[in-house]
Amino acid sequence: MSKKRGKVKIKEYLNKPKKPTKKIGLKQVLHDIYYRYNLETTCNGVCECCKVACPSMNFCEYSQLINEVWKTTNKSEKIELICKSVEYFFYNQFEKFGMKTLIKPCMLLSKEGKCKWYDSRPLNCRLYGLWPITLYRERVDKFEKAYSGLLSREQLPLNTQCPYVKRKDESQPLTKEIIEELFTQLDMLDTKIGNFSEIQMKQKENYRTFHDWLLLKIFGESKLADLTDFMIAASGSTTEDMINVLEQTVRTQFEKDMPESL
Repeated sequence: MSKKRGKVKIKEYLNKPKKPTKKIGLKQVLHDIYYRYNLETTCNGVCECCKVACPSMNFCEYSQLINEVWKTTNKSEKIELICKSVEYFFYNQFEKFGMKTLIKPCMLLSKEGKCKWYDSRPLNCRLYGLWPITLYRERVDKFEKAYSGLLSREQLPLNTQCPYVKRKDESQPLTKEIIEELFTQLDMLDTKIGNFSEIQMKQKENYRTFHDWLLLKIFGESKLADLTDFMIAASGSTTEDMINVLEQTVRTQFEKDMPESL
């Protein structure tokens, strides 16, 4: 008798509808990485760094960010983002465009100069002001070498970190190893959600600026490669003409047919 009741209970259990498991979104996964170590700062939101540049980000970070941007902006704002991305893409050679190649204010700031998607900002944004002094100096050293004879160290944008950005909790020092661990976690996430080969990962093709990611989604890899070849070979004035043509094309095309997602 007890065996029969046991069998019935097992059968009822197996036929019982399973409770749906809560799906963890990409934003939560990224936050789990970001908040593995307390990176909360005393930043007062002046965003002087953001008015100079938008840093490179992993594919997973761009994917989360563009998803929020596309959901919360209108068609006109989207078109302006694409057009500004075209400008930033082509302003890439100092000899042709001077400081325009280095000063590229983040496109995601409000009219008041505040970050509109602060909660989804990438790791590089979160780290600015927190890099160990020696590591940050090494980063600036590379830029100083690249622009040797063109700009002095003092003329390089963001040649020092913001003095007003400090960690609120410094009980655990932010080391080179911790920073590398965080970026490694982002790389691992890229391999899960992106179609990157081992070679592409080694070449850091999963790590680009926001404007490059956006244009990659708009034009595709092949077209973007063709535009890169043109950019390298063309004169400054010819490049400016191409920018105008592409911006006009973008406005005409996407005014009629704006993709719902990227």
